Amino acid sequence: MNRDSCFKAGESQGKSGSFFFFSHDKNFIIKTMTNSDLGAFKSLFMDYFKAVATRPNSLLARIYGIYTVKMEDVEPVHLILMGNTKRSNDKNIVNVFDLKGSFVNREVVEKNLKPTATLKDINLLEICKQKILLNFREADIKEIMESIDRDAELLRSQNLMDYSLLFAVEKNAAYMKLKGGSKISKSTFSGGTLDEETDRVIKTGFQKNRHTFLSKSGKYIYHLAIIDYLQDFNLDKRLENALKTVINKEGAQISAIPPNPYCNRFVKFMRRYAIIDQANAAT
Repeated sequence: MNRDSCFKAGESQGKSGSFFFFSHDKNFIIKTMTNSDLGAFKSLFMDYFKAVATRPNSLLARIYGIYTVKMEDVEPVHLILMGNTKRSNDKNIVNVFDLKGSFVNREVVEKNLKPTATLKDINLLEICKQKILLNFREADIKEIMESIDRDAELLRSQNLMDYSLLFAVEKNAAYMKLKGGSKISKSTFSGGTLDEETDRVIKTGFQKNRHTFLSKSGKYIYHLAIIDYLQDFNLDKRLENALKTVINKEGAQISAIPPNPYCNRFVKFMRRYAIIDQANAAT
């Protein structure tokens, strides 16, 4: 570990205020967790272990250990060790999204953000109006949505909500190299399919795993994972739901809703807006 790899989550990933840092090789993340998070994991553990053991393609970000650090005269600190699901080249990142399936307060409005800045649901919809960003292969759409369906159902059964799909879009270096050499047709640039030889070359260097998928055109590498899934619908979330419902008068659209409707809305949003092939939908 090193000091430069330490970040405050409240500044980059969410509002929890927890701290996290990466291992030196960026393969793992260590993050502080609350007593509520710890209690949720204890309840989830057996079903979680069964799910990831029997479904290796589950999109749940993997948990590898839970630790409690105790020191004299200091409150115990709970730490969670997780796999880093976005092992991408940040220089090639196009966009990063934290998607919950909600439309209330789910837009980042700041201008001139870095590509690695985390955007939200409405940002995704607006970007997709301007260009073809989502170009999933048919087989991948089927695999991803089956995983999302089953993962979300597991979380629903454990009274968990407010989880997100972390979705990073990375430019495929192999595609850019071929494009620079004019070896890819114009139709492919706009989302077309690839001939067998071009597809083989573009896949060079692409490391497939349960969290990464290559776009149909080969232009993008998609990184997907379900994260922040240890939030149960406790008293705090019930109060947040009641308050935001009064303020927004859109109870079905705010983020903090009970597990059942949250699960349904989350899956519906991903199927309709995120895990799609825009090029195919446009024809």
